[in-house]
Amino acid sequence: MYDIAIRHFAQTLRNLDAVLGKAQDFAEARKFDVNNFCSARLFPDMLPFTVQVRIACDQAKNAAANLSGQEPPRHEDNETTVEELRGRVRKCLVYLESFKPGDFDRTTADTLVKIPSPKGKLMRAQDYLFSRQIPNFYFHVTTAYDILRHGGVPIGKSDYLGPLEMRDA
Repeated sequence: MYDIAIRHFAQTLRNLDAVLGKAQDFAEARKFDVNNFCSARLFPDMLPFTVQVRIACDQAKNAAANLSGQEPPRHEDNETTVEELRGRVRKCLVYLESFKPGDFDRTTADTLVKIPSPKGKLMRAQDYLFSRQIPNFYFHVTTAYDILRHGGVPIGKSDYLGPLEMRDA
């Protein structure tokens, strides 16, 4: 579970932090307030940028906690600036990086994980991770990325993927 999820969540959150930094640079170069992105949406019935980043962080930290049998940390959801969102991402990264592979030794594919909604329901760890947490995490990261891209931030697929570990053939 650690290699499949936690390492990937952390890698993608590092990439998201870098993209947020590029948004700040873009806004500064064009002389506008980067925090204009905070309320941006791709469509009126979608959640705003700040909520997309918050939920991505929550999906990652909740998966790590629930799959390792811990209580996830609570955040107040009060970020209103891009810098505060970067702080949220970094706080989540610190939390994810506190985990070791051994923290998941007792979790098997069939371990039951309590989910917050609907109340009183459980999911098998494998289903929880692959059908709920990973898709939700990437949905919100991608939506945050798309909002910035739609706003003109010069980011591309390589920014989303981040640095790839390559070896000579």
